Amino acid sequence: MTHVSRPPYSWPPHSRPPQSWRRLSSAALVLLAVSFGAAPALAGDVVIAEAVLASKSDGGKIVFKNITIKDGNLSQAEATNLFTGALSREDLGALLERMEASRVTIPEAEVQTEGGDHFTLRDIVAESISHGGAQSLAVASAEGVLPDDSGDASLKLGALRIEKISMPGLAAALRAGDPGAAAFRFSHLGWDGGDLSAVDKATPAGAPGGNRVLLHFGATTIDQNFDPDGAPRDGSATMSGVNVKLPPQSKGGQTLAAFGYPELSGEFRFAGAYDSTAKTYALKTYALDLKNIGRIALSGQFSGVGRIVFDGDKEAREEAVRQVFLDWAQIDVDNAGLFDKVVTFVALSQGKAPDAVKAEWRAIVSQAPLLFSGAPAIAVASQAVSKFIADPKTLTLRLKGKDSPLKLDEFAHIEDPSAFLDRLEVTSAPAPSSPAKPVSGTRL
Repeated sequence: MTHVSRPPYSWPPHSRPPQSWRRLSSAALVLLAVSFGAAPALAGDVVIAEAVLASKSDGGKIVFKNITIKDGNLSQAEATNLFTGALSREDLGALLERMEASRVTIPEAEVQTEGGDHFTLRDIVAESISHGGAQSLAVASAEGVLPDDSGDASLKLGALRIEKISMPGLAAALRAGDPGAAAFRFSHLGWDGGDLSAVDKATPAGAPGGNRVLLHFGATTIDQNFDPDGAPRDGSATMSGVNVKLPPQSKGGQTLAAFGYPELSGEFRFAGAYDSTAKTYALKTYALDLKNIGRIALSGQFSGVGRIVFDGDKEAREEAVRQVFLDWAQIDVDNAGLFDKVVTFVALSQGKAPDAVKAEWRAIVSQAPLLFSGAPAIAVASQAVSKFIADPKTLTLRLKGKDSPLKLDEFAHIEDPSAFLDRLEVTSAPAPSSPAKPVSGTRL
């Protein structure tokens, strides 16, 4: 884990997380690997007062305190070697494959990274552990400090519980030196959410309102169903109460305030289903809904999706994904206030009427087909966007192959843009005269 100095914490919500978050994610994977090992087994109880799992590459380490393994089949020496990383990849894979226990409890685990980041996980409990899986894994809470010259960042996470866990191929992946090649399956994940407070280096410490970025995650749930043979059926995820507050005197905070947003709040939703018989995957929704801003949602259907996409080895999965067909994809945009604010802001800054600004934008959009040799797909999209600018309520665009489904590999190897655009068929839906009222709880 290479330490890099952290940039000012003024990154937008959609950008890549800080390096320290990625370090914590790596540490969490280590915890998963050593905590799983679904039926209680033979030998008895093992207690380890303290075990230190040190990274051999970057100086990071995890200190496990007061580990108790109930009704397990590992000896004291085997359990100690497991938690201290004293085993070769081959031996670790073999041990995890045969490990069984009714319960593993770790009251506290301290994670330290090379860069000085420090995290504490409390009350880790794994139940019914067997052959690389577990009935459940729970962490009561976690907190951390990310040191920085301009002010330490702090992280506080609520309770996490994962149920019906399995990790097919874990032992083989460990033996191959590629833990990421193993599948990680679970039926339910529930997380109470958490908070991150980080310094915006571009804002002085004494600035009115402070100089910290405050990021809050609300309750999160993930549910998945699998066939008895392990093939996925369907899955859904919801993250509610996402909230971002930027320092009032920061550049970003002032920009948001100018548009009437002292903070950003929203929720995320996902739902999808796989039909192993038809070899199709339906992306029902992948949506971000921001309060008083708007909603953007993606949906679509894929065909030729074999099971190898989900449970093949790494190279086989990548190749299988390239051969998948996109039957159709759709984007839905609902304006909940942001577009109108942008128009008003531009109009005031240029001394023009809002309708004049819209007319200019529509004229620019109307020229788009000329830039792409009059491609019909671009013309349809241009007309739909122009209508949205004139009456900014909803925008829907659906894309598919003109004569046959598009293979995903085609998107990665576009040698002739004009020829590719000729392969596309784009349709739009007119905005409803009176949009249907959203189901309670699904929109902010």
